[in-house]
Amino acid sequence: MRKNLGRIAGLLASTTALALIAPANVSAAQGQATETASTAASSDFDGIVVTARRRAEDISRVPTSITALGAEALEQRSIATQSDLQAAVPGLVVRETQSNNQLNYSIRGQTVDAFSGASTAVVPYLNEVPFVAGGVASFFDLESVQVLKGPQGTLFGRNATGGAVLSTTARPKEEFAGNLKAGYGNFNAINVEGMVNAPLVSDKVLFRGAFKLARRDGYIKNVYKGPVFDNNDNRRLGELDSNAFRVSLLVRPAEGIENLTMVQYERTRGNNSGTRIYSYNRCGETAPDGTPLPCNADFLFGPQLDANLGIPGAWEAVLAANPGYDPGGLRAVLERQNKELGFWEVNDAMPSYHRGKDLAITNTTTIDIAESARLKNIFGYSWSRAIDSTGQTGTPYLLISNFDINRPSTDPLRNFANDVTNRSVTEELQLQGEAFGNGLEYAVGGYFQDLRNHTIFPQSYFGLSPISAPASTTSNFKIKDRSTAVYAHGTFDLGVLAGLEGLKFTIGGRYAWEKISLDHQPGGTFYGLTTPDVKFDRPSWNVGLEYQANPELMLYIVARESWRSGGINGVAPPALSATLTNTDKFKSEVAQDFEGGFKYNGEIGTTRVHLYGSAYTMQVKNVQRTMFPVNPVDPSLGSIAITVNVPEARIKGLELEAGITPNEWLSLGLTAAHTDAKFTKNIAYAFGVPTTFGPVADVPSWSGSAYASVTVPLGDMGHLNLRGDLYTQSGFYFSNTANSLSPNTRLPGYTTANFRVDWEEIGGSTFGASLWVRNAFNEKYYVGGLAQGTSLGINSANVGRPRMYGAEVRVSF
Repeated sequence: MRKNLGRIAGLLASTTALALIAPANVSAAQGQATETASTAASSDFDGIVVTARRRAEDISRVPTSITALGAEALEQRSIATQSDLQAAVPGLVVRETQSNNQLNYSIRGQTVDAFSGASTAVVPYLNEVPFVAGGVASFFDLESVQVLKGPQGTLFGRNATGGAVLSTTARPKEEFAGNLKAGYGNFNAINVEGMVNAPLVSDKVLFRGAFKLARRDGYIKNVYKGPVFDNNDNRRLGELDSNAFRVSLLVRPAEGIENLTMVQYERTRGNNSGTRIYSYNRCGETAPDGTPLPCNADFLFGPQLDANLGIPGAWEAVLAANPGYDPGGLRAVLERQNKELGFWEVNDAMPSYHRGKDLAITNTTTIDIAESARLKNIFGYSWSRAIDSTGQTGTPYLLISNFDINRPSTDPLRNFANDVTNRSVTEELQLQGEAFGNGLEYAVGGYFQDLRNHTIFPQSYFGLSPISAPASTTSNFKIKDRSTAVYAHGTFDLGVLAGLEGLKFTIGGRYAWEKISLDHQPGGTFYGLTTPDVKFDRPSWNVGLEYQANPELMLYIVARESWRSGGINGVAPPALSATLTNTDKFKSEVAQDFEGGFKYNGEIGTTRVHLYGSAYTMQVKNVQRTMFPVNPVDPSLGSIAITVNVPEARIKGLELEAGITPNEWLSLGLTAAHTDAKFTKNIAYAFGVPTTFGPVADVPSWSGSAYASVTVPLGDMGHLNLRGDLYTQSGFYFSNTANSLSPNTRLPGYTTANFRVDWEEIGGSTFGASLWVRNAFNEKYYVGGLAQGTSLGINSANVGRPRMYGAEVRVSF
């Protein structure tokens, strides 16, 4: 990491130098646009300013589906983590696979599965820089969060098939200011945040620093009574211990020039939330097409072991050697869980802990090179390391674990957890401007990313001592991924250019090249074998037409195509028999969509009304999905996770966002999304074996939210803001093979309610206080699952948060 930091320092110095040597006699007009480019209004639908097209625009004038939340809206909705976003954004699913520390975004059926070697379909950004999976994502002192839906590629960093989530940190301002807030809640939750803003040199050098400290006891009780493998009793799961710090420095060496540097570091501790057993395949059961279902778990764990192995007394011997094993087998474990245990209780023998470190550095230099043109350089560095151990089946058995129990304790690769390190360096140079009398707004540029990944993935299977020793394996590999792209995007105002008032035409194109290499490391299962590099290149494009019918109503239609590269499965054998499909590689995924919609933002009488609607249809080819086949080299080693390509999927849907302000003290709103996704060509091959895919996982057919916000004036005592939010969604599958090898993997729908009361300007002061509650009615619901029915014959699911509540006090100065 030290070597990388030296490289970073050099790049930062070069971009800062670019600002210092630029000509000083430039216009400041575009600098003002930069100042407001990343802001969003505080209310849910006041004239929100977004940067979906890399320039500051009112959200009601942007011809695409986008949701934006400003700093105050984030606070009013008590959005403090990525998971909280789901209730505020129609059509967004924030999925947990194994635990609360492993999250993936899903938009319009586009996502990345757990254990996938694929790049993400929905790219997260921090200050216009894509950050690596597991990278910094703390929601504190933010200026806005914007969620863009649909294929991306002609404007933002890395091409993607599903969308982008843009987080923008608060910029340094030109006045001295600060705030401090502290909160306490149930589960001994402690949250402390603070910010200070200081102009070091008036209008020239501005500084901002912020921090967030968060603590919380686990909200899931583990009732397991036997010994845990790392001697950690893990009686409470979902524990949180996080410290995050950020500093930002804005330098304006001359008129029309600015350089903004942001550095953020976060350290996390605690453990993972764990899973509950959800379903398992019983031996003898068949899939809908008549194929026998994999049933390793049912075959081995239970009284039936004696007959299955032909060894009388085998199960009794296993129970004697493994205190804590349930003598009744999987059937008894599932029945006890559903009848005796509370919803937020698990019975899991596996150790659980989480250790994470994240560093993000962004540096943006903007230079006005003419009255209507500016040069923008965006540099980014993102580094993360996460070490995680957690149960994967929700059972009191060593059925599968993410540690190698057979390695000697002196072996440096004896990791009792998954150990994943990611490092990304990005560089983007962009020219923005207007031409032809403001008849054309354009952006042209180039993008480069160097992404490095090191994965140590140990596993152990089938703890049946003394009958047999657990099988184990360790994957240890490094991946290098280099991506280069050039792009151009332009919006033509046909009113200016051709007299067609209110009509605009947009066209954009991008061409990207990507090269990926993988090296197996010492101690890994496939060390010594060579995996050839893979290369991918392909265009992305965007064509759209928008019509501003009047100042309040815009109509639009857009067509887009983008892609995410294929890759290499590091846990798959790099060399197989010629009679088998070589699935250590997978192809690029390509998405093409058509979207039409309208945006109305105006007044009906004296009532402010906001109504945005869109309809879309998307076709995706070579859909990247993870499956868990039995290891083809040695089936006794259990399952492996590989990415395969499902030939084709079709997704279509409707999205709606609305709000109304009847008067100054009342605001009402709702969102809704309908998504219809299915695999239209659904046979994929893993090691020569066909697998039927469907339905599409992680896609609820319906989801939506509603809110009401009331302001109550208290005269000299300040004012109260009262807010209630309701979120609902239909059920969804957490397996992409629910119709074949992983039945019984549909999670039920649910509805949750959140409430918050803010007392502002208490007694005319700068003090404030709040009371809040999330999941107020303690709804029991699931937020994702891990389907291993295709190999082990068992599936587990993750529970959502129980009722959480707290109080907060704050002061600003």
